[in-house]
Amino acid sequence: MAVQFILGRSGTGKTGCCIEQIVNALLASPLQSRGLNGEIDAQPLILLVPEQATYQAERAILNDKRIAGYNRLNVLSFDRLQFLLSGKNTARPTLSRLGQQMIIHRILRDHKSKLKVFHLSATQPGLGRQMAGTIAELGQYAKTPDDIDQLLNELQKDEHNNLAVLKFADIGLVFKEYLKFIEGRFIDPDIQLRKACRAVAGTGFAKGAKLWVDGFAGFTTVELAILAELLRVTADAQIALCLDPSKIDLTNPDTQAIDPAGLFNPTQQTYTTLVEIIKKCKLQLAEPIILEKAVRFSHCPQLGHIEQNIFEFEPPKILTADNVRIVSAPNARAEVRFVARQILRLVKEKDYRYRDIAVIASDIDRYQHYIRAYFDDYRLPFFIDKRKPLSRHPVVQLICSALQAVTGGFSGSDVFAYLKTDLVPIERCDIDLLENYCLAFGIAGGDWTGGKNWRFADKDDRQFDEQSVNRNRLKVSEPLLELRDKLCPPDNPEKTVSADEFTQIVFDFLDSLQVSKKIAGWIEEAGERKDYAAVDEHRQFYKKFVDVFDELSEAFAGQEMGCADWLAIINSAFSQLTLAFIPPNLDQVLVGSIERSRHPSLKAVFLIGATQKQFPVPVGFDSLLTDGDRSAAESADFQLAATTAQRLRQRQYLAYIAFTRPSQLLCITYPAADDKGSAIPRSQFIDNLESLFENLSEESSTDEQIQIDNVHSEKELADLLCLRLGGDSKQDSQFTNCCRLGELLSDIAADEQLAELGSTVVTAINYDNRAQLDKKVIEKLFGQRIKNSATKLSTFAACPYRYFARYILELKERKEFKFEPLDLGAFYHRVLDALLKQLNAEKKDFAVVQDEQLLEILRAQIVEIVREDAFISNFIRRSAHNSFIITSAGETLEDCVRAIAQMVRAGSFKPTLSEVWFGENRDAGDEHLGEYKLALPDGRLLALDGKIDRLDIANLDGEKIAVVFDYKRKAKSFSWP
Repeated sequence: MAVQFILGRSGTGKTGCCIEQIVNALLASPLQSRGLNGEIDAQPLILLVPEQATYQAERAILNDKRIAGYNRLNVLSFDRLQFLLSGKNTARPTLSRLGQQMIIHRILRDHKSKLKVFHLSATQPGLGRQMAGTIAELGQYAKTPDDIDQLLNELQKDEHNNLAVLKFADIGLVFKEYLKFIEGRFIDPDIQLRKACRAVAGTGFAKGAKLWVDGFAGFTTVELAILAELLRVTADAQIALCLDPSKIDLTNPDTQAIDPAGLFNPTQQTYTTLVEIIKKCKLQLAEPIILEKAVRFSHCPQLGHIEQNIFEFEPPKILTADNVRIVSAPNARAEVRFVARQILRLVKEKDYRYRDIAVIASDIDRYQHYIRAYFDDYRLPFFIDKRKPLSRHPVVQLICSALQAVTGGFSGSDVFAYLKTDLVPIERCDIDLLENYCLAFGIAGGDWTGGKNWRFADKDDRQFDEQSVNRNRLKVSEPLLELRDKLCPPDNPEKTVSADEFTQIVFDFLDSLQVSKKIAGWIEEAGERKDYAAVDEHRQFYKKFVDVFDELSEAFAGQEMGCADWLAIINSAFSQLTLAFIPPNLDQVLVGSIERSRHPSLKAVFLIGATQKQFPVPVGFDSLLTDGDRSAAESADFQLAATTAQRLRQRQYLAYIAFTRPSQLLCITYPAADDKGSAIPRSQFIDNLESLFENLSEESSTDEQIQIDNVHSEKELADLLCLRLGGDSKQDSQFTNCCRLGELLSDIAADEQLAELGSTVVTAINYDNRAQLDKKVIEKLFGQRIKNSATKLSTFAACPYRYFARYILELKERKEFKFEPLDLGAFYHRVLDALLKQLNAEKKDFAVVQDEQLLEILRAQIVEIVREDAFISNFIRRSAHNSFIITSAGETLEDCVRAIAQMVRAGSFKPTLSEVWFGENRDAGDEHLGEYKLALPDGRLLALDGKIDRLDIANLDGEKIAVVFDYKRKAKSFSWP
């Protein structure tokens, strides 16, 4: 049993060597052996690769035309290997990450009083998620509770480790209880992988097999253990590693001799560890296969130069061609647009296949929306290799918002989040009307749960059909009220239920809304439009959704909690729920991260988002253990995952892998500014790249000149025409070209198939950002007699578009149940108007009535207005704060009335009219000052309408003189135009 290494730098063909050997082994006559049952068995073959590389490895093997299929080759990851070794023949369910997290959450709740550091946050789901990650890490590194006890003994010898001791004590307690909980009930993949080592020797597919291991830079402790067992039972094995064979002692490697800052430090450490294991197992170590020629870069010496010298001290410089480019873009949007154009040209002009191209982004979340938009515009087939989170799936939103509504008192935001999932049997227009009503009248939780019909609108308010509102309200609230009565009824809000009961109640609720039927309808619709990704998504989602509740029932069997606690747990679980997809087509542009872009035959790679913070991978740590805790554990020979400092050192190796992915073209782009306009520094690794070439300099995507001969899509054509023919283009130097493009645009507009494109371009280039109504429209709107007011004219003078929106389109803001400054001003006007009318009716005057009597009349008018106005009375009833607002407004009015009385007593003017109209207003009643008309130069007539807040009149020398008052809440100056 010999073990042989395949060693070489990036691009030397290690993966190709493994694939070729596997293909040859499949084509050759298989070695045969007699099995235990007496039958002749062919020699099995195993290819062990990272999980994300299994699909690409299978494709690479089947791409060989000589291989029509195979049945004795297993392409495995460690997870798949564990399943074949122990999970395949067991009745115990395999525990998912979500299930593990739920169990940890239960243990934290049950042992809260025993925890020394985490007791205050033991009931928070976030702690359960982080603790589950730590427990998984312990399993991956083959740690046991006894190992933690030994670690605590070592750490206690140094008082500086006091906090670390307390942390590891809590972790050890949870770890021990977790193992007890799952014993005989579940299979934990991390822990089971360690137990699977014992099953290797007895397995049929591994014993006497040929083994290839490829694509790994390092292994966890458990992975090393299971790999050692595989090496023991296989006939021979080959392990491919990316490193420089000339920089390490291949026979007797020494960990101490490895440069900690070296480029290949991660893989050199791995090689050293594997050699030690091979020698410890007393296996034969064959002469390694050394691959020196970088076959990947045989047709592109510039990329080969990068591979050889990227992080060397004072590297030699050579001339570059168009094979290496560094491009800055104004922002991420422009960056993706540039990349889309380049991909289209590679395919159209250089005969690339889409599958020959990859776009690698370290921050997929930031770029995926731009990629989807621009790649669709340019009709580029693509596949984003990223797990999709399902926390925003409509069913998840439905459950979480419904449970939040019944536990949170039916707040409006929760109820309407529930309604807007499109899973409730009500039309979206009815939801909008219902929401408008609730906002307008401040509908609160008690209104939803009360049995009375809603009657909050004024009798003359025609905006809302309260009969329809009540009908829709009863229709949508019935399922929620039933859910509330089962989980937290009004007479027992702290009711507790078991996990099984909670699950049954939730699925009964979903059945009442026919959710499963609607999901089936979505799947059918997606299938009809051939959107197979959506079909796969909905199918995967429903299975995982059901699995969450199955694991909830298993993890919390025999335990009862309140609805709020169950909601917190499933909220946390749903936040971790993701789906994985495989490419639906073979010929697509691959979009992914560095580690998930392992395609061995890429010709062109675009590294986007190459900024200081994000490239090659963002560094972050979401763990209970700090770097200090990990360093203390490492000093006690307790190996865990890498610290932040160690991960930072590995970034150099990842950058090297990213730079050496393609065989013909490497294009690195980065945005010069973020979405807020702040400058973003580019990655320091770009400086390393520039130092390798004499003539490599940064380009700008804005300098790209699009020529008509290079246009390959309608989107590109539209962009070119707008750029060259628009108002901002420089037409002096390119007058002839612009004339030709203008003729081309005319032809496009006249073409039947391209008419829509031509119309869009013409509209765009003729747009001058100036709004102007057609004369015929103006005549229809105003005619010969223009009715207007001082307020409208002042609005037009300030902003013509505001005038158009408010008075022509008659747009209104959605009415909300709150006392805005405008509402408060209207309240002041109504009270003062009612006061003056009451004084006039009683034939009293401000000048002779005492202040106390004035205030009594004022208070009576306030009470009357509050009583008669449904909005104000409902507003006061809602809260003490609202009542305080109205009371404060009354006090302000009292101060105002005292001031008016003092002013009247000091002069000859007496308040006579208030809220009096002038113009053509038909609702003015008796108090009307007549019309006010102005002749305009074009022969039309301007008729002004308006209202005067208060009119004071005095008889001076036999002549009546009036003073016009306009009430303002704040100091405001007035100037004549």
